Amino acid sequence: MNRLSLLLPVLLAVLAGCSKPSAPPAPQESPSTPAPQAPADPYAQPDNALQMSGIDLYMHRSKQMEGVAQKPEFWVHATAFTMQGQNAYAFQNARAVVYSEEAGHEDMTIDAKRGTFEQDRRAVLQDDVQAKAGTLQLRLGDITWEKPEDGSPGVAKSDNHVSVNSPTLQLEAASLRLYPDSKLFELTEATGTVRFGKESS
Repeated sequence: MNRLSLLLPVLLAVLAGCSKPSAPPAPQESPSTPAPQAPADPYAQPDNALQMSGIDLYMHRSKQMEGVAQKPEFWVHATAFTMQGQNAYAFQNARAVVYSEEAGHEDMTIDAKRGTFEQDRRAVLQDDVQAKAGTLQLRLGDITWEKPEDGSPGVAKSDNHVSVNSPTLQLEAASLRLYPDSKLFELTEATGTVRFGKESS
C-alpha cells in the first residue's frame, strides 16, 4: 500500500510531462489591402454611351458684348463624339481652332487623332497633334486648351516634347505655353536654330 501510494504521484507527474503542449494561438489575419487600381481610361466608352458624329463644340469668351456677334474662343469639330457625362465628351479625328480676339491676328488650328472636351473648362487633344498659327508649325504628343476661371484669355500648353518650326527657327523643347491672343509662346529646355536678318526672309 505504501509502495502504491508512492508510485501514484510519480506516475501522475510522468503523465503530466508527456501530455501535449497547448497549441499556440492562431495568428490574426491582417486586413487585406485592395490592389491598386489603374486610372480610368478617359476614352473608355460605357455600354450606354451616346455616340454622335459631325457635331461642333464651342467655348466662348467670358466677356461677351451684348448684341455684337463674336467668334468663339475655341471650337472643335470631329468625325465622332461620345458623351462621357454632363458636358463632357471624348472625340476622334478632330480639328480645333483657337480664335484670336485681335483683328489681323491669325487663328491657330490644331489637328489630332483623339481628345476630350469639358464644356467651359478645357479641351485635351492627343496623338499626332499638329498645330499651326501663321507660319509657325508645332508637332506634339498632346496639347491642352484651358479656359481660366477669372475670365482671362485661354492658354494652350503641353508638358511633353514639342517641335517648333517656322521660316526663322527650328526648335525642340520639353514643354510649351502658348498665349494665342498675344501670339507669345514659352518653351522650356529649348534647343535648336534661330535665324536673323536677311537669311530669315
